[in-house]
Amino acid sequence: MESLLAAYPPAAWAALLATGILIGLLAGLLGVGGGIVAVPILLEVFEFQGVAEPQAVPLAVGTAQASILIASITAAAAHWRAGSIDRALVRAWLPALMVGAIVGLAVSPFAPTKVLTTLFAVVAAALALKMAAGDRLIIGQSEPKGLLSQVSPAVVGGLAAAVGVGGGTLSTPVLTLFSFSIKRAIGAGALFNLIIAVPATLVFLQMDRDVPGRPADALGDVAVFCVATLSLPALFVAPIAARWSARAPVSLLRRLFALCLAVIAVRLLLR
Repeated sequence: MESLLAAYPPAAWAALLATGILIGLLAGLLGVGGGIVAVPILLEVFEFQGVAEPQAVPLAVGTAQASILIASITAAAAHWRAGSIDRALVRAWLPALMVGAIVGLAVSPFAPTKVLTTLFAVVAAALALKMAAGDRLIIGQSEPKGLLSQVSPAVVGGLAAAVGVGGGTLSTPVLTLFSFSIKRAIGAGALFNLIIAVPATLVFLQMDRDVPGRPADALGDVAVFCVATLSLPALFVAPIAARWSARAPVSLLRRLFALCLAVIAVRLLLR
């Protein structure tokens, strides 16, 4: 315990706890996983400990995914109780979403990080414009049928898993393109975060790297102490934020989501 306290100074504790609150807020209110918030903070923490950036990146992504997994449990449960999760939609998206996530996890170690983050940033920026435009910009009144209906969840799962963010970050704006209500889309996104975070966390837990400065509490590419510090506040904040989401005006949720996507796009492009 003393070695952990020495490895994580008070400033790191404060940053991780504050980030955990934000993760819970994003997960509950907008169905966004929060990885885009957690990863930069974790990189700073690990680099302070002496972990080189190439090794710190997978450690940060794996730790963020484990934190998303825990935070998404309470967020998805709160949305489920509020009745904002469309079970038919989840059943329709689940197979392709899982296949996409597995492909994304398999490809990400070999794809250039800059290419993945730039692609995600461009998609996020385009979807931010869609969310800002609201119902003035839609593709149709429902998703395509047959095999075409599996394209959207496969792409969402693949991109989210490859970059290390929650599935709801992309699924919510994509669903609104097909006239799904934003509250139904946010509820589904909260559950999609959980679904993608499970295999992602398992993959990162299996990694075995001999990295100088590696945290003593790390299991694979997951720093357990950081997961606990991020997840504890998120567990309490996420269900409260989910209740706010159920009562919030649709226009407010749409603007907040557009702002969130825009910030993500800018953050990734400047990375």
